[in-house]
Amino acid sequence: MSRISADECEWTDMEWYGVDRQGHVAVFCSGGSGNLPEFVCEDAERAETLIRYFEKAPIMTSSVLRIPAIDATEQAARNFSERGLYYFDADDGTGCGAAVYQTYYTKHAVPQKPLNYEMLPEHIQEMLRHNSLDLQDFSLAETVYIDHAYKS
Repeated sequence: MSRISADECEWTDMEWYGVDRQGHVAVFCSGGSGNLPEFVCEDAERAETLIRYFEKAPIMTSSVLRIPAIDATEQAARNFSERGLYYFDADDGTGCGAAVYQTYYTKHAVPQKPLNYEMLPEHIQEMLRHNSLDLQDFSLAETVYIDHAYKS
């Protein structure tokens, strides 16, 4: 098990996954500047396996965009939310076409039918057991604040 280093956190646009108390799954895109939690940094292989799994997951629902359409961001938001994932990005969408990265994550897209943790294969559930967030329900959160693994 290898760690994601502090340097990698600063320049890698990392996708990572979290689970709320309702069992819903969200993807968070850091843009190379969003905070990465300890449970992501502690195991690079687990993080990469989850990325590969969700990138290949089947489309299962439609999505609702929560931000103005911006080409690449809109496509990424749709790709993930159509797989049942809530989509949060470190770019808060306020930059009129230019990325404005924050240390918090802003909800950009919502799935019509959210994916639940219990619907996932057992080996993915096992990996996501480490990725629980202290958040009641992604559907009610517009922003999510995350403590960075390397910054206090």
